Amino acid sequence: MLDSDNSYIRTRGLILLAYNAKWDKDYKIDEVIDKYLKHITDVKPITARQCIKLLPIIAKYKPELKNDILSALHKADVSVYDDSMQSLVYKDIQKALKEIQKL
Repeated sequence: MLDSDNSYIRTRGLILLAYNAKWDKDYKIDEVIDKYLKHITDVKPITARQCIKLLPIIAKYKPELKNDILSALHKADVSVYDDSMQSLVYKDIQKALKEIQKL
């Protein structure tokens, strides 16, 4: 689902992975985390925003991925989006960073 051309399907895949992190005893999310984190700057800003908002859930249940998530958020380049979306994505990143650092 993460590789779909359809942004709606990509978003669904991101949501499913995040909400199943709690039960991931086989480290399946660990195997796809790099692919997941690429969606922080998805071509569709709405998908990117959903991805960013879901990252604290993954960090909560997968603490071993916390540093990877924080690093990806810090490196995210929001300039790929139109001016109208840049500030929204930036604010989402800042909020996610704060939430993850509290864990």
